[in-house]
Amino acid sequence: MDRFLLLLLLLAAAAAGVTIWYVANPPYPIWLAVVSFAIGGLFLIRLTELGLKRAHKAITDPALNAKVRKAAEQAATQASEASEELLRTGKHSATELNIAAAPLLAYLFGFSGRVSRLEYLIVQVVTGLLTLVFFALFLVEPDSWLGILSLLAIGAITAILLAFGVRRTRDIGVNQWWFLLVLVPPANLAMFVALLLVPTDEFKGKGL
Repeated sequence: MDRFLLLLLLLAAAAAGVTIWYVANPPYPIWLAVVSFAIGGLFLIRLTELGLKRAHKAITDPALNAKVRKAAEQAATQASEASEELLRTGKHSATELNIAAAPLLAYLFGFSGRVSRLEYLIVQVVTGLLTLVFFALFLVEPDSWLGILSLLAIGAITAILLAFGVRRTRDIGVNQWWFLLVLVPPANLAMFVALLLVPTDEFKGKGL
């Protein structure tokens, strides 16, 4: 196991013990909440860094590239066969499917409009759980088709998080470009907390 992750786990365990003590002996200090949040943020950042390194190593593997090409060829063949089947059975079904899927895709991946605090919180929780699941699947079988699909799913989740982050940034009343702070530690932690807690139009008209 990565030594830095192990150190963070030990710190998290210590922070959890101190938290339990303060729960039994209030008041709960704000510094402990900040430290716990920082440990969690560093853990996620390190986990993401290790995952990206593993993904880069797997993607540059010639054997994996050959599997990807083979999977892409099979997918193209299956898509072609499916398209022919749709043409044979009629175009109405495909049209109805597109009409039904378009609003959902626009909601998940669109950058226009706004989202509320509740919507943003739900998306963060759901995508966080899905990311852990797909990341674990990738680590277990990085060279299999399951690992490839897990990488694609994580990419789609990242796009959803970006879309919702930009729309939530706009919802609190600041310029959407402020969302780029998520790329700058530790400002990204403050930005994340602001998007979760700041009400709609809180900074509207303040020139931010």
